[in-house]
Amino acid sequence: MKTNQLIHNQLRFYCDINLDLDQNIELPKNIVHQVFRVLKKRVGDHIYLFNGSNKEYKIELCEVTKSNITGYVDQFIDYNGELDTNIYLYQSLVEHTRMELIIQKCTELGVKNIYPVISNKCKIKSFSESKRERWNNIIKESSEQSFRSKIMKLDNIINFKDACINAIGLKIFCNEYETDFHLNKINTSYLKENNISDISIFVGPVSGYDQSEILHAQEKDMISVSLGKRVLRTETAAIASVSNIVNQIS
Repeated sequence: MKTNQLIHNQLRFYCDINLDLDQNIELPKNIVHQVFRVLKKRVGDHIYLFNGSNKEYKIELCEVTKSNITGYVDQFIDYNGELDTNIYLYQSLVEHTRMELIIQKCTELGVKNIYPVISNKCKIKSFSESKRERWNNIIKESSEQSFRSKIMKLDNIINFKDACINAIGLKIFCNEYETDFHLNKINTSYLKENNISDISIFVGPVSGYDQSEILHAQEKDMISVSLGKRVLRTETAAIASVSNIVNQIS
């Protein structure tokens, strides 16, 4: 089933449990509040759940109280809301509100993994477990809203040099000093001719990469790309570069 056939139904939630037809389930507490208080659902109403198995599960509600909701799997629909090409974003750590915007929009766009990177000009060098929890909640809610079938993974912090070594597939390095090769040159034909199934995109911090990092990226055979004549904010660069690639592979 295509997204536009499901889009009328906004009542979908991610639930990390195995689901089968006619199975009785009790909804997790984090969903109970939304279903009862916000959506004001009652017995006989239905919602949809997904769990990363490329299926949408229609749940009919059997018991609805402010503290407990039960139901059963009335129907399931085969549905894959993921991109055919894997995109990995290696984003240098930036101030938390900017990072939240990057995480939200790149989840919506279909990025498979985000790797927070420590590069030389990063002013932010770490983040707390409470911040990780908040970011993972943003990922979950954005996945629900954008009809993704799987939850994007927020990886552990990695330093820039290790990131260059560990990145797989086509490695794209967003470089504000690049003048010869624009990201638009990595188009559908380019990706098909080179049989690309994995793409790693590197985006620097607020002050950009330093010269040693640019040289290191070149030594690791990463493709230095320009995003245009203007110098973009790091969150704009992340969203623009991912969007450009998504347009080529969708």
